[in-house]
Amino acid sequence: MRFTRSTGATLLASAVLLLSVTGCATIADTAFSAASSAATQLVDGAKKELIKKVCEPIKDGSINASDLKIVSSMVDSVREGGLPKEFVSALDDVAASGDEVPAELQERLVTACDNALV
Repeated sequence: MRFTRSTGATLLASAVLLLSVTGCATIADTAFSAASSAATQLVDGAKKELIKKVCEPIKDGSINASDLKIVSSMVDSVREGGLPKEFVSALDDVAASGDEVPAELQERLVTACDNALV
């Protein structure tokens, strides 16, 4: 079987086009994967920062009225932030406890903070 020049050129062009499309798909997959990874890192970083903000006032292990006001103001953000259930539950209980936060709840929130920041 004998190919003419135009048939040979067409086959060569088709092969180059096929390789180009395959290469573009690989590049697109790589770019998507990188973007997805960056987004995940950004979300994880934002979660850690929110946890740090909530835990900062109580890092000494006690919650005074000023600390309680700060912590209570962040409850909604924490609920919507996709944070660990242990952390959200402890914060909810502390915020709902009123002006007098029982020692066991304080300890629970401090432990939840420590666990969430690991």
